[in-house]
Amino acid sequence: MSDWQKRYQRLLFDRPHPKVLRVTMNRPDKYNATDSIMHTELVNVWRDIDGDDTVNCVIIQGAGGKVFSAGGDFDLIEKNMKDFNALLRTWKEARDIVYNVINCSKPIVSTMRGPAVGAGLVAGILADVSIASKKASASETVMPSTSAMLRPRKVISSASRL
Repeated sequence: MSDWQKRYQRLLFDRPHPKVLRVTMNRPDKYNATDSIMHTELVNVWRDIDGDDTVNCVIIQGAGGKVFSAGGDFDLIEKNMKDFNALLRTWKEARDIVYNVINCSKPIVSTMRGPAVGAGLVAGILADVSIASKKASASETVMPSTSAMLRPRKVISSASRL
């Protein structure tokens, strides 16, 4: 495990292959809902991965296998509703997630099962390759201004014919 990986609390890392890093959004008890910690980690992880010479490719997934990401957790949403500065910080981080995923020089593959919402959706749909199961669904309701940026480079659905 690299030193930078030890800083993360909500993202787990493992290596299915020596040069492939798998990132797992890990809050299965909350359907991988993004709290303020995970939101910040989804900003920073792409820069850390980009600077890691031991990584050639990245896979991102949700823990538990049923839900990719349930979006922002209720505590984060409530805090944003009550504190304008917290809302601004979350918006800035949301923008930074978009930019950092796009600017990561390592190929990113997302494996989406079940719902994908919010920051998890952004990371999943902006991946270089997005693999979606038949039960995958995507929804972005919090920041419609970012919807135009959410255009996948390549989507592979298990229902599609390759």
